[in-house]
Amino acid sequence: MPKFTLELSTEAIRLLFDLHGQPCVIGDVTPSSRHLDPQMAALHSLAARLSKPPIVTTIVVPREHVLYKTVNVDRVQDVTTQEIVDYICGVTQLTKDAICVDWVFAGSAVHIAAVEKLTLLEAGEFAKRHGFVTDVFTSYALTGQFPRQPVFHDSNTLKLPSFMQRQKPR
Repeated sequence: MPKFTLELSTEAIRLLFDLHGQPCVIGDVTPSSRHLDPQMAALHSLAARLSKPPIVTTIVVPREHVLYKTVNVDRVQDVTTQEIVDYICGVTQLTKDAICVDWVFAGSAVHIAAVEKLTLLEAGEFAKRHGFVTDVFTSYALTGQFPRQPVFHDSNTLKLPSFMQRQKPR
């Protein structure tokens, strides 16, 4: 199945296509453009030439909308997603219903990436409004912030694909 990525930022909206494992830029649009809707329609049309609709995409939310934290822990102790969510709620003053988290162990540290569900909702609605179907949300972390690309999903709206299941701590 062809794979598309829709990168969102305040400077540009970029549509990429996975061409034999290499990202290939299909096109860019400026979010502040007075012609945003027709330009997005043109991007969708280009994608439709590469793949039969629906155009299923990974949405990359802007890094500035993601909170990255690293917490050192005793590896003997099991860490649960609920504990991670509780920690982020305490740091951000957001409720557990308002955030999505991804986390991974690296040595004795837990790397956490958190994003507001409202951000995901807005990004997903934007994509949908322009004819794209979202399969997963992610972001680009700066080097050292997160050991891999974080994956966000809201269990109410998205299902985590089987190839992206969370790794169990070792």
